[in-house]
Amino acid sequence: MNDYASTIYKKTARWTIVGCGLLFSIFSFVFLYVFQRDVLEALHYSLAHGKTVFAPLGSAIVITLVLILLRWGVNSLLGLKGNIRSLSYFPSFLVLCALTGIGRDVYLSDYHSYWTWLMPLLLVLFAAVGFWLRHLFRNKLNEEGSVFSLVFWNVFILLAMCFMTVSISNTDRTFHHELQMERALRHKDYNEALKVGRHSMEASRTLTALRAIALARTNQLGDKLFEYPQYYGSDGLFFANDSTTQLRYTNDSIYYLLGVRPYAGESRMEFLYNICQKETGRFTALHYYLAALLLDKNLKDFAKEISDVYEVEDTLPRYYREAMLLYQQEIKDTTSLWKASDSVMIHRYKAFQELHRGGQSDVPEINHIRKDFDDTYWWYFYYQK
Repeated sequence: MNDYASTIYKKTARWTIVGCGLLFSIFSFVFLYVFQRDVLEALHYSLAHGKTVFAPLGSAIVITLVLILLRWGVNSLLGLKGNIRSLSYFPSFLVLCALTGIGRDVYLSDYHSYWTWLMPLLLVLFAAVGFWLRHLFRNKLNEEGSVFSLVFWNVFILLAMCFMTVSISNTDRTFHHELQMERALRHKDYNEALKVGRHSMEASRTLTALRAIALARTNQLGDKLFEYPQYYGSDGLFFANDSTTQLRYTNDSIYYLLGVRPYAGESRMEFLYNICQKETGRFTALHYYLAALLLDKNLKDFAKEISDVYEVEDTLPRYYREAMLLYQQEIKDTTSLWKASDSVMIHRYKAFQELHRGGQSDVPEINHIRKDFDDTYWWYFYYQK
């Protein structure tokens, strides 16, 4: 290779090093700060036991800088050159995988990640392979080959490791929504919590219970509960007893919100009913009980409780009004003093009934009804299984 070509190759090699470093820095920062912020916070909380404050921006910057330094150290040790120089980023990508490849068990008291033994093993294997490659291709690595090949293979290897990291990290959208909502609740930003997964039809029981807490905190259970997917009936107001599905919020958080704990062996509905009858809890408990009755489609008991709690002239929350209108139309209860006066709601209910009583049972027709009425209690009552 002549001197001119050699100079071009060396300049290209330097720019490739700078370019790969810049690409890695951007990927690492965006990956940690934007896409895996809540997962990183969950890991921090688990390791620090909640004793220190998590700083997402600072953490993303510091971790990225440390990983860049790690790359320089690895390359100094292994001496990778030429087309495989970017392999020296492998340990840095491995650290990113370990930081973000966690699951729902991160909050368990006996949490132990498989990365504690897998990472050292992979690093030892990587070092062994690196030394072997350097020995095997000692002369090849010192040769100045094609400029295109130099750039292509280094960028390709870097992008492949980016893809590997994204594939291994936790990309469960529902889990991320749970963590985002929990973070908003802990910061008492309840309106922000209600924006999480706002237009998604996916909703785990944990996410549903967290959303109910946010609605209760903003006194909107009766107005917005059925704007969100409800797949678990009244059970969705509480967390499952399975500790592997819980995050930092547990049923103790809900009992604190309601102002009282259940007795041993007391069912959820009995618990809520007794709170309201004995008036031992907070006013929030009443809305939890009314919401539970609606979720279980128990309109008869719901109408009775509404009559006991609200005056005839009171304006009911949206879904209480929809439920009472449905109750009076379907049950034909003439004893109820509550009368529907919302002309818009009445008109919409009639439009719903025209479609519902048309006898449509196939999926396209049901989806057509859902498109216009999935945010109503009527849709939930008739179609949500």
